[in-house]
Amino acid sequence: MYEIRADKRSYLRVKEQFELLKLEKKARARVLKELGKYITKTTKKNIRAQRDPDGKAWSKRKNGRRKMLRGFTKKLKHFQKDNNRVLVVGWPSRRGTVALAHHTGEAEESGLQQRFKQAKKAKEPKKTDPATREQAKELRDLGYRLPPQGRQKRGKKPTLKFITQNMTVAEAAKLISDLENKTPLRKWEVDRPERRLIGISPKRAAMIIKREMNRNRSN
Repeated sequence: MYEIRADKRSYLRVKEQFELLKLEKKARARVLKELGKYITKTTKKNIRAQRDPDGKAWSKRKNGRRKMLRGFTKKLKHFQKDNNRVLVVGWPSRRGTVALAHHTGEAEESGLQQRFKQAKKAKEPKKTDPATREQAKELRDLGYRLPPQGRQKRGKKPTLKFITQNMTVAEAAKLISDLENKTPLRKWEVDRPERRLIGISPKRAAMIIKREMNRNRSN
């Protein structure tokens, strides 16, 4: 799980920090549990509404109208560490990496090099198998065109479907290798706007801590 640290707008005030640390471990764990439940619940609501913890709308996609981070309302978890002194809210596995990149506005690596990394993680196909979709995408990005037909001065750019149905893995690999020698640009970065996901206002945190501390005194 990748830890997403809330920004300074979400940090507890010194007063609440001292009050929290003075509690016994069991009581402190209960307070952090309530904070975790609240942050998890509001984060899910904010993802559905496409807004940050302050209620400000996220930057939309440059292309298309699909919502950002669809499916990230699932598997959002919270737990405690450092003897119940630190609360962690986040996603396991790769979701945490993606969420962190959006939360901080980290630039996205794109292009052929990124596709190559993804293809390496997949199971290696046989040379005689049909060309993979990743190979087809790479050929198109490298500017591959079919040989001119008839009076055509320039061949057509084939579709992904045409490449995967008419080429083998070995044939596509050979073409990619030939085209790469003519194409210097292998990767680039795409700016990604900051889309804050996790946070809680000091006022709301203080309310939860005060409520739980009052419960602790009454028990």
